[in-house]
Amino acid sequence: MPLYRRKFPCSVCGKPVYWDSDRQLLSCGCGDFKSTFVNLEHFERLPKFDRKFWRSEVFPIDCAKFLSNEILLDGRQILFISDRNSIVAGNEDPKLVARWIHYPKDDKIQLCFAISGSFHTEKICYNQKDPNQWNERIWIFLPREIIPKLIEFMQKDPLKLENWM
Repeated sequence: MPLYRRKFPCSVCGKPVYWDSDRQLLSCGCGDFKSTFVNLEHFERLPKFDRKFWRSEVFPIDCAKFLSNEILLDGRQILFISDRNSIVAGNEDPKLVARWIHYPKDDKIQLCFAISGSFHTEKICYNQKDPNQWNERIWIFLPREIIPKLIEFMQKDPLKLENWM
């Protein structure tokens, strides 16, 4: 699905103007407008990947862990960890970034959770069961205090402009 952004913003709302050639839809902060033709000389084609909606929220978390599928020569696997109270690396300042994503294929809106902060690695050897048999690969530990703010963010309809003011 070719998607284009106009080189200058909307003169009414000041937001970027997008042209979806498949759906023949021109959109900006003012809304969506059906159009059969636009002058592409004033537009630039956007690459095909998911596009972030207006803004993200950042929430401090306690810890995030991810188990790699890669097996080392000694048979162990690597666990990537970002921990606020790490005994190995100190405060790695992990944060959960929540953002609404517009995925062009099928015109899907998705909620994306990303983890930022410093990470350290540990070669796990304390496992009781073969890590390839584990049902889980990623763990995110949220402090209780951020849950109401996270729920509030998730309840916003990303398609309604008034939710982002």
